[in-house]
Amino acid sequence: MFPDDFSKNIFSPQPGISVCYTKIPDIINFVFTTAPDPNYKRLPDRKLKENNFKIPFLSAHELIMVNGFKAQKKQIEWACGRFSLKLFVQKMLIPDIALRDIRVSYHEKGAPFLTDYPNIPISLSHSGDYTAVAMGQNNQSPMGIDIEKIGTKPDAFFMKTAFTQKEISHLSPTAKEIYRHWTLKEAFLKYIKMGFNENLHMVEIIDNEIFHHGKKQNLNSWSRTIDNQYILSVVTHPPSKTGSELKTK
Repeated sequence: MFPDDFSKNIFSPQPGISVCYTKIPDIINFVFTTAPDPNYKRLPDRKLKENNFKIPFLSAHELIMVNGFKAQKKQIEWACGRFSLKLFVQKMLIPDIALRDIRVSYHEKGAPFLTDYPNIPISLSHSGDYTAVAMGQNNQSPMGIDIEKIGTKPDAFFMKTAFTQKEISHLSPTAKEIYRHWTLKEAFLKYIKMGFNENLHMVEIIDNEIFHHGKKQNLNSWSRTIDNQYILSVVTHPPSKTGSELKTK
């Protein structure tokens, strides 16, 4: 029962990087005092207050942030992602801290970081029923993570928007492979802390190698299929030589 089985979805794709993925419905059942309307994904925003949560994990500022979204879907996904991140940080990094006291700030382009531990890189993603978090051991282990639900094969417009012709010519035309390449591209954009501020065609995934502005990047990439419905990908530096334990200083 969540969160007792939280650890079973924590893994390390390489030394120095830890990843966790969690089902959003499990988080909802655990943290919300009253379950949201079953149709919450189609409903407008609602005013969330401290007493809507069994566990106080959102700061006053974060409550303002979550109430700034205009749809319940976004509110609940954001809150569940924040809970997953904080529980992960508490478990892996600072076990004695209250969840509410784990603070998150943002770089200029929107990339998140731990306010009080800026040298510990983090990356966040969510899609459908899952939220995912990656964390590095220090500022020598930056990474980006992305998770996407595998849908139907995208149409030609999406393909031309998301990928270059060179990518398309090397890409297996199955939905699973297309979404895998997409998650790798998004994970790289998070790795460079640019997100969609960078032109998608400036990043190419060809034969599992990553190119940025035409230059091959010396990076490791890794993908996993979850429940045969989701693809999770991580892009990061090659392993450091200083060990794999998370360090706060």
